[in-house]
Amino acid sequence: MTFANTLKLKVLAAAIIAASLSIGDAHAKRGKEKAEEAYPDATRESPEAKNTPRLAKDIQKMFDLYNEGEDMEGAITIAEKLLANDKAKAYDRGIALMIAGNAALGLDDYPRAIPYLERALEENALPNNNHFATMHTLASVYAQEDMPEKAVAMIDRMIAETKSTDPEVYALKAGVHYNAGQFEQTIAAVNKAIELNDGNAENNWQQMLMSSYNELGRDGDAVTLAEQLQAKNPDDKRTLLNLASLYAQTGNSDKAATLLDSARQKGMLTEQRDYENLYAIYLNMDGKEAEAAKVIQEGLDKSILPADARTYTFLAQSLYFSDQVDGAIEAYKKAAPLDERGETALALSQILTNEDRNAEAKAAARQALDKGLKKPGEAWMVIARSEYYMDNFAAARQAYAEAAKDPATRDQAQKALAQISR
Repeated sequence: MTFANTLKLKVLAAAIIAASLSIGDAHAKRGKEKAEEAYPDATRESPEAKNTPRLAKDIQKMFDLYNEGEDMEGAITIAEKLLANDKAKAYDRGIALMIAGNAALGLDDYPRAIPYLERALEENALPNNNHFATMHTLASVYAQEDMPEKAVAMIDRMIAETKSTDPEVYALKAGVHYNAGQFEQTIAAVNKAIELNDGNAENNWQQMLMSSYNELGRDGDAVTLAEQLQAKNPDDKRTLLNLASLYAQTGNSDKAATLLDSARQKGMLTEQRDYENLYAIYLNMDGKEAEAAKVIQEGLDKSILPADARTYTFLAQSLYFSDQVDGAIEAYKKAAPLDERGETALALSQILTNEDRNAEAKAAARQALDKGLKKPGEAWMVIARSEYYMDNFAAARQAYAEAAKDPATRDQAQKALAQISR
C-alpha cells in the first residue's frame, strides 16, 4: 500500500476519533454514537465509553492537543501520564494509547506508533468505531513498515470481526499482497474490492490488477482488462496509453499503432514521450517508416518533440528508408551540427556519396572528422571516393592512405589504392 493511502487512513481514523469521542459529553452522545455505528454487523459488543472522572481534564487536554495538530509530542506526553496513573481504567488506557499511536503517526514516526496501537487493541475497551478504525490504521502501518504477514493478519481479523463490505479494506489487503509479491492473492483481493464497489475500480486498483496479471504471465487477462477499461473511458489518456503499452508488449504492434495514431488525430498526444512511443512502434514495424516520419514531423511542427540531433536523426532514417532521400538529407543536415559526435555527419556523408553529391559528401565527412570519430577511416573512405569521382586522383590517394591507417578500413583502403595506382 502506498504512503498516500496510509495517510488517507490516518485522516479517517482521526475524523472518527474527533466525531465520536468528545470526552466532555461522552455519556450524552452514547445513543447517537450507537445510531451512527460504522460496523453494524460486528460480532464484538461495543464497550461503554466510560472514562474516570478524575482523569477527564487530562483526557480532554490530550484530545485538544491532538485535534489542533500543533503539539503531537504534547499529546503523547499526556497519554503517557494517563497510562502511568493507577486510577486509569481500561477505557482511559485505550483512549490514551489510541491518541498516542495516532499522534506518533502525525509525526511520521511509524515504529513508535505500532506498539501504542497494538496495546490499544489489547485493552479491548474502545467503542467499536474506534476499535476497528485502529485495526485498519494498524494494518496500513504494518504495510508501510514492510510487515506484510502482520498486515494481512490484521485485515483478515478485521474482516472476520466486522463482516466488512468496505471495498477500501480489500483494496488495502490487495496492496499488501502486491508489495509482498503475492500476485494471485492481489488479484483475488482487488476483484473483491471491485465487486463491493459496484463494479467500479479505482486507478490504483486497476494498476495492481494489470501488473499482477503481467507478473504471472497472464498477458491475455491483462489485455482484456485494459480493453474493457478503455472502452468505458475512451477519452481517458492514461487508460489508452496503458492499453497501447500492453499491445506493444504482447506483440500486437498493429493494434498499438492504430490506437495511438487515433489518439494523435484526436489531439490526445500532448507530451514528448507520447510521440516517441508512436514513432518507435512504427519504426519497429515493416514498411511503416513513412508513417513514423509523419509523426516525427508533426511532433516537431507542434514543438512537442525537441528539435535536437536525436529527433532529426530518427526523422532522417524514417525518410531514407521510405525512399524519401532528399528529405532524409535535409533532416541529416539539421541533425549533424547538433550532434556532439561525428556519427551523424558521417551518415550524411555516406548518403550524399550514394547520391553522387560528392562535394557535399566530402564536406560532411570533414565535419565528422572535426567532431571526432571512433573509426575515422570510414570518413576518409568517403573523402577518397568523393575526390576520385571528382577526378582529384592525387587527393583520393592521399585520403585512401589515411583510411589505411584505421584497422577497420585498412584492407578496403589498400585495395582501392592498388586499383587507382595502376
